[in-house]
Amino acid sequence: MELKQIPALEHLAPTQLENLANACEECQLVEGDELIRHGEEGGKLYFLLEGCVEVFVHEKGSDVVLRELSAPAILGELEMLTGEKRSANVRATQPSRVMWLAYDNVAARVREGDTAVLQVIYGIARVIAGRLVAMSAKFVELESKSDPGRSRELRDFREKLFSDWSL
Repeated sequence: MELKQIPALEHLAPTQLENLANACEECQLVEGDELIRHGEEGGKLYFLLEGCVEVFVHEKGSDVVLRELSAPAILGELEMLTGEKRSANVRATQPSRVMWLAYDNVAARVREGDTAVLQVIYGIARVIAGRLVAMSAKFVELESKSDPGRSRELRDFREKLFSDWSL
């Protein structure tokens, strides 16, 4: 699999994809390798080209898997956009091939007005917006199926989540 198959990158021209690939480093993961650790400053945007990883957090002494991702996927986008430390752990669940781009490289390209990097960020923003739409729909579904107390709690959380634009 190549970079052009990642949904957030599919709109890039062949030359832009080639330039992006040339700016990236590649690594191979074996099952169990941790790519991202919760609470750390990673400084890298990852493109999962082959394989599968799980996103998880440690909760009450055990790992809680939030999501399994198969290639193609982007990882580390939230830290890149927010500047916050890693919000979860990511480890390979099978042999995987990953390319990564340092955030410093991304920031330098943005300062230079590199339209390809701006398009990548736009593509990532579209993926995150899609997640928010799906999350909102899921909140409404859960609210409608919950008892009144739980439904109110879910509604209050959803409203706070979607009204607090100061983050």
